[in-house]
Amino acid sequence: MSHDTVDRTLKGPDLLAAAAAEVASWPSISPSRARQVKWVAGEYTRALAHVEHPLGAGARYTELFTAEPVRAYLKLARTGQLRVRQAADPAKASDNSEQIRLEVLRLLVTACDAFDYAELPPQGEPPRKKPVAKRPRSLLRAQLTQLADAPDATTSQLRMLAIGAVVCDTGIRAGEMCALRIEDLSPDLQELRVVRRPQGWHESEAFTELIPLSTLSRAALRRWLPERHRLLERVGGTATALWVSLHGNHQDGRTAPAGTPLMPRGLARAWTRAVTETNIEMAGQPSWTPLPARMEQLRRGVKPTAAPAPMEPDAEKAVLLLDEAADRGRALAGLRRAEGGDEDTAGLVLKARQAVRLAVRDAWAEGIEHSVQLSVLADAGLTDEASLAAAGWEPALLAAIDRGQGWGRPSKAAAAG
Repeated sequence: MSHDTVDRTLKGPDLLAAAAAEVASWPSISPSRARQVKWVAGEYTRALAHVEHPLGAGARYTELFTAEPVRAYLKLARTGQLRVRQAADPAKASDNSEQIRLEVLRLLVTACDAFDYAELPPQGEPPRKKPVAKRPRSLLRAQLTQLADAPDATTSQLRMLAIGAVVCDTGIRAGEMCALRIEDLSPDLQELRVVRRPQGWHESEAFTELIPLSTLSRAALRRWLPERHRLLERVGGTATALWVSLHGNHQDGRTAPAGTPLMPRGLARAWTRAVTETNIEMAGQPSWTPLPARMEQLRRGVKPTAAPAPMEPDAEKAVLLLDEAADRGRALAGLRRAEGGDEDTAGLVLKARQAVRLAVRDAWAEGIEHSVQLSVLADAGLTDEASLAAAGWEPALLAAIDRGQGWGRPSKAAAAG
């Protein structure tokens, strides 16, 4: 569900009033929340007139929600300097009030569509939300599953769903997430390769893990990859990043189209934006528990079952693995050509499919590129999408490989020639 954006030519108090009115008009906003929105907008309006605030009445939407003005507003609010009535102890801060202010600021950012400029501080975690992992994670998965079942989910929600599911499976950090490439997805989407770079570690201490993906993650990726493909229509050259932007933006003084790789800061903003919109849309649904606004919350307590993998493939081992994939690919191709209706042939085909899938998985685990494997399989006689699907390749991933590697598969290059 999308909402109207307020007139962004408005400034300062007028912009805040319009944003507050827009938020209050949303069907999902309760009367008590509407009062909180009005309260925060009023406080921020008074902050703009305060001598200790860096902005004034002419502040634009690109400035209001950036780090320094927001910090100044929160400090003035915490110390009671924005109250209409004097409190008994104006210096006494309220953690609950601070939480409400941050929640409302995010709603105002949504109303102004100012996510590209917003630098809101992270919301503090209530003490009861310590990393007791199992129950919160099961609730989160239930909410993501509910979203996965929605046929009318937006592109933003589909990306959020895939990101959230992958984080819940892997405990991946934002920087590690942004480093993911199409190559890091196993051919059948059953596993993900993650290069771990723990905070404070030297680059030489990075290591690679292979982590199994849940049914939810696989379903989410199958829905995200076609959307990603559509977003890459205006992007020239190779396109290998798994997570890309939904809208054009500015990078280093130039305009970047939709489909450019997400950076950690953009990833965090994208998550917050999509979560805010989804929580607003789903508020009031009997089974809905709001999703966390910070990606960091998803990582809490996640301890995936991971297998070590090489940072770079071993050349000698790679040759053996590719030979194995080629042999098993030829066997499968021959059986598919001779496939009839008898049970014996069907059983042989099934065994051949399992054998080539295992060979393909082992080659991927060693770090052999998708395009190299696909070239070997094409030479073995597995050239069309149906044959490659039988060999364990996810069709949505094949399309992504094609986009990232030119034609990707030799069969397509031959057809083009």
